Amino acid sequence: MPTIRFVREARDVNCRSGENLRVVALREGLELYGFKGSIGNCGGCGQCITCFVSIEGGSKDALSPLTAVEKVKLKNRPSNWRLACQCVVQSSVIVFTKPQSPPSNTKELIKDALVNVLPR
Repeated sequence: MPTIRFVREARDVNCRSGENLRVVALREGLELYGFKGSIGNCGGCGQCITCFVSIEGGSKDALSPLTAVEKVKLKNRPSNWRLACQCVVQSSVIVFTKPQSPPSNTKELIKDALVNVLPR
């Protein structure tokens, strides 16, 4: 069973392999969206690009490959950014939500999250 470590929230969440990352985050009550996204998201269709996450660790195949939607919508974004609505969880992964508005201690949070290796 994969574990998703949500760095900003300091939470580890178990899910089934094949679950959608956005669905898991919302089911667990995690705040996936910034202000704009919370009032105007597309409901998981990949059109509004407000469910940005930054993938900070895990195997190369921890999430499904980039979708065609992500290739277009994330063209000028960092290479480790994904749209949560487009990601299918395959194995354990470390996720940083809302990377477009990082707190001042982002590097420390990520470093702390990487200290304990996630189970495979």
